[in-house]
Amino acid sequence: MKQGGDLLSLVGYQLQQANLRLETDARAVLADFDLTPAKLTALILIRDNPGCDQTTLGRALSINRSSAMKLVNILVEKRLIERQPGRDLRTNALVLLPEGQRQVDAMLAAVHRSDTRMTARLSREDIQTLHNLLTRLGPATGAAED
Repeated sequence: MKQGGDLLSLVGYQLQQANLRLETDARAVLADFDLTPAKLTALILIRDNPGCDQTTLGRALSINRSSAMKLVNILVEKRLIERQPGRDLRTNALVLLPEGQRQVDAMLAAVHRSDTRMTARLSREDIQTLHNLLTRLGPATGAAED
């Protein structure tokens, strides 16, 4: 289908189209693990923040409490993470299990291969520039910029 100048001039549209291509390939390489990119992201966040609770994980993933609970239940059922007693009686601390770490390592290797394949037409400098620009478009971490 023809994409006119209006669509092609929109950064958001271009980002969305690139994201769709990248995510489709990432989903394909993660299919053997029976996990999605979102679940891999959750595992990495749990690995990097041992003892985080489900609510904090949900916020980091921008998903509601119900979705966070479903995601955590799936990861627990797959024996990739476990719930441990949290900071109070109402929370559970999430911890990556050794099998979870093994799978994260394998999945990251697969996703890195996907990234390399999907960015093959870009130079190393292009990729670094893209990373820098995307980081600048990400959430503000400090004071508001003018």
